[in-house]
Amino acid sequence: MGFAGFPEEGLEARCRALRETVGRWTGIPVGVGVAPTRVLAKLANRLAKREPAFEGVCLLDADGEATRRALAACPVEALWGVARRSAERLALMGITTAWELREADPRWVRSRFSVVMERLVWELRGRPAIALDDMSEPRRRLLVSRSFGRLTGERHELEAAIRQHAARAGEKLRRQGSLARAVQVFVRTSPFLAGEPQYRNAALVALPAPSADSRELLAAARRGLEAIFLEGYRYQKCGVMLLDLVDAEGTQPSLLETPDDEARRARSGRLMATLDRLNREMGRDTVRFGLPRQGNAWALRCEHRTPRYTTRWNELMRVKTG
Repeated sequence: MGFAGFPEEGLEARCRALRETVGRWTGIPVGVGVAPTRVLAKLANRLAKREPAFEGVCLLDADGEATRRALAACPVEALWGVARRSAERLALMGITTAWELREADPRWVRSRFSVVMERLVWELRGRPAIALDDMSEPRRRLLVSRSFGRLTGERHELEAAIRQHAARAGEKLRRQGSLARAVQVFVRTSPFLAGEPQYRNAALVALPAPSADSRELLAAARRGLEAIFLEGYRYQKCGVMLLDLVDAEGTQPSLLETPDDEARRARSGRLMATLDRLNREMGRDTVRFGLPRQGNAWALRCEHRTPRYTTRWNELMRVKTG
């Protein structure tokens, strides 16, 4: 079998050793799937997890008999990158399995769908056509949000949640070396409670200048919440989104900027760098903006969370002897 980037000799043995090592060190069962393309590799991983015959490891060649059987048994909607509506359109054209999609004419597929679907056909044939996302490319917007552990109509609890989300967004913003020009805040009630009065709204607050200073982000987020908060509703979720992000190194300063503004920006950068370093070296939230109250509504409920044996000393399994 030919797998680009992997030595053919002993590949299956290496995959089994990897699976056994992860299971032995962490206790987490994993499946290992290997194939010449990413779409086939996703399918191989799915088979490794779900089909006992593979015993946790599945290797698929581009033109092997095992690949043909796997594609013939795989519904087209189960493929990575095929949405439900696309699957419905394919079914109307007589394509219901991954094998039938592989055998379709790529140009015909592109003319009726898109270049993305054409690339999927080539991937199923064993020709790499989908590149990995460039993880180094900075994001153009940052969203931090979370559903509440319980519904709340208390303003101070929403303010605490917004403050936490804005601070976390600021950390992410500085980590990728960007500045934000605007902050958006949103709140909403639960759409699943039919008997509850419903409300959802968002507010956009422009910053005077691009910034990654958590203090300025928090102040803007607080103004956004003031503009949309209404009494009489029990809120289920809120969030903060940083918009119009720009590169911190290539930002054009304002023509009206003074030496005092430049000095203030330099102090802000040093302060935020110190804040991030303390939280990175001493633990998250070692230094934070405001302390949350005990039992706040916006914290997640974790009563049934599985013990985190591999990352928390205080949750290690305790063994007692008589």
